[in-house]
Amino acid sequence: MRNDTPSPGTRPATLDDVDEITRILTSAFFEDPVWGPAFPDAATRPRVAGAYWRFMVGEALRFSESRVLDGALAREADPSSRVGGGPLRAVSIWYPPGADEISEKALPAYGAMIGELLSPDAATALEKAGAQFADARPSEPHAYLTLLGVAPEARGGGHGMALLRAALARYDEEGVPTYLESSNPANDARYERLGYRPRSLVELNGGVRVQTYWREPQRR
Repeated sequence: MRNDTPSPGTRPATLDDVDEITRILTSAFFEDPVWGPAFPDAATRPRVAGAYWRFMVGEALRFSESRVLDGALAREADPSSRVGGGPLRAVSIWYPPGADEISEKALPAYGAMIGELLSPDAATALEKAGAQFADARPSEPHAYLTLLGVAPEARGGGHGMALLRAALARYDEEGVPTYLESSNPANDARYERLGYRPRSLVELNGGVRVQTYWREPQRR
């Protein structure tokens, strides 16, 4: 049975968090090597990316896997904590083994949204990238980390990795491997320090190469 006793400040994400999670993801991935170009018009990117992330977060919250780092909870648990009180500081969007990012029921709405938000070329590129990532996912059962983001006002404090470590402790206890795609090479070494190992490379349009990572559960 999973031990759901949270690390200080971490808790399950809920539907009440959708606005704040969307804000954090829109900012965190605004200039990302993969997700920046996915929404090519920088002037409209906040609105377009925000709508996209809101949809994807709603799909992820069908499950109870995703976690957030809540500043208020961190301060309550430890008054000396460097995590500020109030809004969320970091978010991690997870899917359980065997789950698809978009439910079959939601596929028509997803297609309509992409058609409304993006030009035909950009929509085609995004759909192709999604198919490439889906093809690269291992067939072995695993928990899937799709997104890890830190609030802009909280960057540099190690909050994203702290949230990831808390999730990995849960999956280690269950004996569940985890998988992720590193859309920004600047994060690769951080993942490797937590026990992730390179799995495959996904080469997207424009020559962007995304390293995927696999992590076996570790004994503690």
